[in-house]
Amino acid sequence: MLSAMRRPWLAGAWSLTLITAALALERFPPRPEGVFGRLIQTEPAHLVAHALLYGTLAALLAWRWFPADALDAPRDGMRRRALAAGATFLLVAGAQELAQALARGRGPGPEEYFDLAVDVAGACLGMVAWAAADRRRRYPVARALGVVLHPAALGPIGLYAVLRSALGDGAAALGWTALGIVAAAPVAAVWALGLRRGWFGDRDVSVRAERPRFLLAALLCATALYGVVVALDAPAAVRLVAAAGALASALVAASTVAGLKVSGHVAVPVGVVALLQATSFRGPWPFLLAAVALSWARVREGRHTAPEVLGAWGIAGASGMLTRWVG
Repeated sequence: MLSAMRRPWLAGAWSLTLITAALALERFPPRPEGVFGRLIQTEPAHLVAHALLYGTLAALLAWRWFPADALDAPRDGMRRRALAAGATFLLVAGAQELAQALARGRGPGPEEYFDLAVDVAGACLGMVAWAAADRRRRYPVARALGVVLHPAALGPIGLYAVLRSALGDGAAALGWTALGIVAAAPVAAVWALGLRRGWFGDRDVSVRAERPRFLLAALLCATALYGVVVALDAPAAVRLVAAAGALASALVAASTVAGLKVSGHVAVPVGVVALLQATSFRGPWPFLLAAVALSWARVREGRHTAPEVLGAWGIAGASGMLTRWVG
């Protein structure tokens, strides 16, 4: 076990290695006909490498910022440490992507932003691996993943990714995504009102008996959104996504009433994967990694059981595949 004094140096050395290696590959690319050259040019190897390298960085930063004694710190102290570690990670990952783009003679573009998303998703799995080594780490990491990968954040990002890939027009995808956010506003209002009036016992609406009111609002909003996009004669891809959302909302509500409290945290990225893989091989990757990390986190945090997480995979995946098939 390395001493606490060496932890900052180890994380710093790995950060420098990532940036230096990226620049070296740009400046001195391997021969395309060589084994290494062929390997790094394949998309699966590229995606796996990013996830593993930055998952390792996340684990090293967590080890640096959260030694054993820090796990007993007050909540405010833990939050400050988490923000510092997260900012450091984004600084390193962003610096590597920026350096790589500049080495290619241009500014950051979609390629760099996508790689950054893969880096962040890989970091989530790195945190899961780090937490697995100590029971005391598991709940804080699970809770943090539930907050960082909340449906309120992943939902709009995933919607934009699906529509951007299907429509091939960033501006149009952004406009339809904005409409989706507006349609979800009443759900957010019900959630906020429910917390204030005591309808919901916690921010995750964890108690199954408290969920029907919230899920009814979600179903009504999803159905209304589908009606609006049909009335506006939206592109087929937009109508398909809206239909998938309405179908998933109906199935989740029905499952909850039947006794299975399906995980909404997990269902959102899984649904994005099911829709996005129709138009993009690489696009689903960050959302798939996020879904895996959340599947672990929701169980470890005690918010869901394994069957409830599996139910989210089944319902969200089936909704996306079915609407694609019917469409």
